Amino acid sequence: MLTNAPRGTKDILPDTVGEWNYIEGKIREICGRYGFEEIRTPLFEHTELFHRGIGEGTDVVDKEMYTFEDRGGRSITLRPENTASVVRAYLQNKLYGDSSLVKLFYIGSMFRYDRPQAGRMREFHQFGVESLGEENPMADAEIIMLAVDFLQSLGLKELKLSLNSVGCPKCRPVYRKVLQDYFRDKLDDLCEDCQDRFERSPLRILDCKVDADKPYMADAPKITDCLCDECREHFEKVQSYLTNAGIEFELDPRLVRGLDYYTKTAFEIKYAPLGAQSAVAGGGRYDGLIEEIGG
Repeated sequence: MLTNAPRGTKDILPDTVGEWNYIEGKIREICGRYGFEEIRTPLFEHTELFHRGIGEGTDVVDKEMYTFEDRGGRSITLRPENTASVVRAYLQNKLYGDSSLVKLFYIGSMFRYDRPQAGRMREFHQFGVESLGEENPMADAEIIMLAVDFLQSLGLKELKLSLNSVGCPKCRPVYRKVLQDYFRDKLDDLCEDCQDRFERSPLRILDCKVDADKPYMADAPKITDCLCDECREHFEKVQSYLTNAGIEFELDPRLVRGLDYYTKTAFEIKYAPLGAQSAVAGGGRYDGLIEEIGG
């Protein structure tokens, strides 16, 4: 009996390899133009890296990681994303000693246990960029510009860029409390996942697909009303840089990222012809991740 490939994986056959090579060539061309260098990290890491970096209580850590114990009794996880791995490599190899600003990109397989469907695989291939060692909001804008540039170079024209700020450890607790106060009397009406998120990560209630259309979601408090002066100034500068570069965007106060390490800028790019699953790129700043992983 033939053993098929595991569910949620896909062979890349000779008749499509040329397309993959073309896209990877575009990635390397554009990243070179922006001054990003390629990095390749292991496909698996110690599980602790993702618990500390991504955050316990996130869907990725709680539900989606491929984790196993190796023969030495160590807990190992196939990488579900690559930012934590890149930061680990940056610290372990002391890349910060070469320059105050380190700009890296990667192309590779990631693994998440999710229900296979159109646009979602358990082994999926991701391109990403990381700008390390720079607090300037211009770094945020540059990465967004690179993402738009790359997608447009592939001929995608109906792109929609959404932008938000998710605050920082100084102002996010204020917003967290405001959100909890708002949703407290609606708790019984929220889905089971959001009831769990209420205490651990109330911001992710805003990103829930199950509760998205409930009438009170539209009136939820906006994080931009709770930003500290530093975060507000940073966000205004990012918007200014994008406007000056001729990149259109819309502000989306409900845009949050599904990982705990994001601070300040968060963005998402959608390609309208894809329909319901139209998000093709997203990311944000993560000022505290280096300290979190570095311990």
